[in-house]
Amino acid sequence: MSSPNSGQPDEPGPGERSAEEVFTDFMDAMEDTVQQSGTTWPGWDRNDTVDYVSEPCGVHARADGRLYQRQIKGGPVDDPSAAVGRMKAHWESKGYTIGNIFDNMGANTTGIEITASTPRGKVLIFTPSKHVSFIMVMGECTLDPAARKKTT
Repeated sequence: MSSPNSGQPDEPGPGERSAEEVFTDFMDAMEDTVQQSGTTWPGWDRNDTVDYVSEPCGVHARADGRLYQRQIKGGPVDDPSAAVGRMKAHWESKGYTIGNIFDNMGANTTGIEITASTPRGKVLIFTPSKHVSFIMVMGECTLDPAARKKTT
């Protein structure tokens, strides 16, 4: 059997991976993006997995599943355009689909933004700027009831 999310035989279909698997994948994506960003993230600790609460998402119906989501704030980036270029190349090397790249965020804004999605439905957003940077990751949606519990 082939999953529409993966295209690989014997892989779980949409929503079928366990809460633990999607949470680990979500945390790994945050860490990978942090490591590739070129700046510091004082509020981020990959090993701190306590108190994450999932949000509703839809697999087969409007809100039948749950996903993990987090935005973190980091330091400045000297060259936001170069940082986006490096992140784009990195995400493409991982097989992610690059979405929008916003290179004009308005007057007096020195940041830009890039979005990407993974074959399994994770969404990543990287917003580097000369003043403050942001990363947001929305994980894959799972139907596993264990995702309704706060992580410990």
